[in-house]
Amino acid sequence: MPLFSVIIPTYNRARLLDAALASVFAQEERDFEVLVVDDGSTDDTLETLARYGDRVRVLRQRNAGPGAARNLGIQEARGTYVAFLDSDDLWFPWTLATYRRVLEAEAGTSLVLGTAVLFSRAESLASVVREPLQVLRFADYLSSAEDRTPRTACVLAVRTQALRRVGGFTSLRISGEDYDLLYRLGTEPGFAWVRAPSVVGYRQHAGSTSTALESGYQGTRYQLEQERLGRYPGGTARRRERLEMLLYSLRHVTHWLLSQRRVDLALDLYRRGLPLHLAAPRWRYMLGFPPWALATTVRQRVSGR
Repeated sequence: MPLFSVIIPTYNRARLLDAALASVFAQEERDFEVLVVDDGSTDDTLETLARYGDRVRVLRQRNAGPGAARNLGIQEARGTYVAFLDSDDLWFPWTLATYRRVLEAEAGTSLVLGTAVLFSRAESLASVVREPLQVLRFADYLSSAEDRTPRTACVLAVRTQALRRVGGFTSLRISGEDYDLLYRLGTEPGFAWVRAPSVVGYRQHAGSTSTALESGYQGTRYQLEQERLGRYPGGTARRRERLEMLLYSLRHVTHWLLSQRRVDLALDLYRRGLPLHLAAPRWRYMLGFPPWALATTVRQRVSGR
């Protein structure tokens, strides 16, 4: 049984998949298996993967989205921990070695969250250095609620049994499915947050702004609904911590939507979040957002932007 199962979901990214796999096979840590889940690709992904022979376990499914693809990988994983990598991102040679060091320092750790470096050209990652290890440890993920440092949920190593216990990722095609997973892992014992060194290069794409906006809206709406239905762990005793995280994210998303002229989506999330903001409470946001939204809308119309 390997220590790590590296799960890479992919869809029509043969051009980038080679680089992602090269970064995995360049790891200092060697106790891992690699599972690539082809989510119904129509390009030459399978031909690309065939070149790796038995170094890669290839799983296939009809196109169902990244959540479903990761779940198939979780189902087939043999490792004690699952480490996720998207097929357009890159690891540094020390990534898995860093995870191992963190896990061995405290045996009961269920979840490790790393730090990412944004890039658009792979050459820019050459300047990233291996900084001394800096780790914050918490009893569980919910215990980190008051830390406002931006989280990079694309960088996860999770105990395989914990992933299976909470049911893996949602299969819905929404943004924030990784944060939803983190909330559902919220009371699993032992959370380690690696602040340094950076462990992944997160590729930035141009993409469709309208698609990203809709997906971000749907993801936040889904998380609010999950909380309303009581589907996140911790019960009433841990509700304050869940709300700290959920509402911080909601405020960020509503401001982003507003800046992109999607007042309709921003106000809908504001309305849906009001009961939770009242429970928190967050009066400054509740009273200040509507007039700020109105002023921003008028300013955008006047400036034509």
